[in-house]
Amino acid sequence: MTDTDGTAPEDPDSEIILSWIRDYPSLVAYAPLPASGRYPRDSRGRPRPRSARLRTADPGEAPRRPAGLLSDSDWSWVIRSEHSWAGVTSKFGADTLRIVLALAAAGCVTIGYILNGNALAQPPRRVYPHPALMAAEQDRRSRRRDDTSSLRTSAEQLASAIVDDWPDVSWALRSTDHPDRLLWVLRAATDLAEGRTHDSLRAFVQSHAKDTKARDDVHRLLAALGFDHETLIALGVARNPYIGLGGQILLHTTDGSVLDLSAMPGPHDIRLGPHMLPRLTVTRPGGVLLVMENRQAAEAVCDTRPDLPVVWCHGQPPAAVVSMIVQAAQQTSAILICADADLGGVRITARIHDHLPPDTTIDIVDVGTVPHDEGRPFNTHSRTHLQQLAQRADQVGAFAQRCLQRGYAIEQEATARAALQAVLNSHPPA
Repeated sequence: MTDTDGTAPEDPDSEIILSWIRDYPSLVAYAPLPASGRYPRDSRGRPRPRSARLRTADPGEAPRRPAGLLSDSDWSWVIRSEHSWAGVTSKFGADTLRIVLALAAAGCVTIGYILNGNALAQPPRRVYPHPALMAAEQDRRSRRRDDTSSLRTSAEQLASAIVDDWPDVSWALRSTDHPDRLLWVLRAATDLAEGRTHDSLRAFVQSHAKDTKARDDVHRLLAALGFDHETLIALGVARNPYIGLGGQILLHTTDGSVLDLSAMPGPHDIRLGPHMLPRLTVTRPGGVLLVMENRQAAEAVCDTRPDLPVVWCHGQPPAAVVSMIVQAAQQTSAILICADADLGGVRITARIHDHLPPDTTIDIVDVGTVPHDEGRPFNTHSRTHLQQLAQRADQVGAFAQRCLQRGYAIEQEATARAALQAVLNSHPPA
């Protein structure tokens, strides 16, 4: 075989080990072979390499990441591409040489120099990651980009679906850029959209990460990203949930104190502890317990019907709040549940309904049965989930069916008060 000029091609040069350079005993200096396969020559035709590199003494061994040397983010930065020495120094400062030598000894990088005669010119010029590490990192980053793109698509779709029911969550889905944070927002938003309420912050984290400590600050993260406190309560990740209590109720605290809540207009916000819940006594047993979603309407009832025990459930009630509602319901003859006539209200009603004893007399107040203004039309997400709830063969299902028939949400304070008054007229004060 001959070159185009008719001469025989030269064989490629062999790699040159610079055995006389022993500045770093754990590393070997060599002259990298140029892409042409031939080193530059001196006037006598002898190889005259102009650059050198330091590498591990056994380049055949697989590279191994030194334990505890770099954080995950710094490790990813080092191996994703080659870097100038100035760039590495800017990253690691006074620790640069120690870090890079440790990486080179572990086979993770080689260190590039200019040859000054037979010596390495200082400082180094570049740092080159092992090709296998660089390829793996680039593949990981490519997969992460694909995953992030899919994550953003899912977030946008869900944001559009829940904007009417959870506008704060919809905004968080659209405004969160960091993929790790967006993943937690999407997890929380999905639970809210599907009506899941967790018993605690740790229960939420465990259900998604299989480790209760994987993100024990998730309640603060979600709040910082735009979740309202009421939304965090509905999700069940607020540290200590609130219950609003008013009317004919005695609150027995865990230290033995007793508070008569009827002495002051309610509902009173009670923050529940994580372990021992206070005990409730309904002071006029055998009457009606009223559980409400709308705070202003609950205040109006406490003012006009002080004879009734009232619970304001602060939105979707977590387990602690449900437990106290059940306590009060067991001391009364019937329970009236009055929530907004929308998907959230039906879900609140269903959660309370399904935790009450089977023999409880339950009356679900539909605020759409009195004159009202039309609210926002249900979007596809709300209609779909209302249709699922409407399949129930109980009062909850009938409530969902009426919401669907109207086709719009009703969540007005005045309407709730009017609907309650119509129902309470059949329960006159004792």
